[in-house]
Amino acid sequence: MPAAEEPRAALPPEWQPGLDALRALPDGAAALLIGATDRGKTTFAALAAQALAAEFERIAVVDADIGQSEIGPPGTVGVAWADVRTPRLHDLKPAARFFVGSFTPISAALEHAVATAQATRWARAGRARRILVDTTGFVVGPAARRLKVAKATLAAPALILGIARDGELDALLTVLAAATGAQVLALPVPNAVQRKSQTFRATRRMSRLSQALENAREMALPLAGIVTVGVTLGTGLPLPPHLVRWTASALRLPVAYAEQGESALSVYLTGGAPRTGGGARSGWEANAAPVAEHFGVRTVRVLSLAAHEGLLVGLHDERGLLLSVGRFLDLDPERREITVSAPPPALPERIRLVAFGRVRAAPDGSAGSEVRPGEI
Repeated sequence: MPAAEEPRAALPPEWQPGLDALRALPDGAAALLIGATDRGKTTFAALAAQALAAEFERIAVVDADIGQSEIGPPGTVGVAWADVRTPRLHDLKPAARFFVGSFTPISAALEHAVATAQATRWARAGRARRILVDTTGFVVGPAARRLKVAKATLAAPALILGIARDGELDALLTVLAAATGAQVLALPVPNAVQRKSQTFRATRRMSRLSQALENAREMALPLAGIVTVGVTLGTGLPLPPHLVRWTASALRLPVAYAEQGESALSVYLTGGAPRTGGGARSGWEANAAPVAEHFGVRTVRVLSLAAHEGLLVGLHDERGLLLSVGRFLDLDPERREITVSAPPPALPERIRLVAFGRVRAAPDGSAGSEVRPGEI
């Protein structure tokens, strides 16, 4: 938070009806901001939050734009308390963060909707007078409509503000009004709103994530002491070494580690996962049925440890609160522990839940490939 008060930026006159509608809301109410990319949602949220902070105590901003996060690192939904001295959202200190693990809403729609609802609920529990929920620019197509309806239904806003050009959001606003019963108000896009290139957005996301990963250190976490979410690893009972060796020999694969679940045996290879299907069953597939029968499971899943490297992870404490984001590095089959890299305040003794994201990231914050269905 800046030590000195910065000049108050003027709210464009086209947006004044939106601020008036926010003022008129009852205490504790939320407002959902929607709009396509480069329509000014974040600018409106920042200016409106600063203006409201001059009139009310405890104005919360929920930043659900996971690709261009202003509050907290990319891949998370952040919450901050507005400050009349701070006209930019990225200067606000995050009060809470909720892990999604993706930079695009379509690849983690369920996690995104839930995290947005968690953040809004957290702000309400903190006695927020008004809650402004900023969202992504994903507004076109059936998938976008489903996600926006899910977010709105879970967040239960009293007001939905759509910032749009030429009525481009009319159909979506109609759907959201019907789904939530919220008041709906369309706002124009001021001429001063500037477009940002994809290169600019990618570079800024990389910078924000790199900042979040600063001072990261490697930590070994025993699988027996944590719970994993979003990945198969850690959800079954580890096979003893002699059975891992037998499985590797039976499948003719370089199996380094294996876990037995209720219905499947998951085996992890030191290299990439072999191709499956595409004709007559041969190789490991031909031997999968006897192996499954031996362990009393329905199927054998073959996964690659290499596919897990660099995955964005959320490290949570025993209460489920996000401590830090980090990166998955490795699995030690003999010690049955995973290695992650993350900055403080994540400490090994505090971590109880590791949520795996859907995107890989380098230490410098640059994004790698996304997880394919069934890959982890």
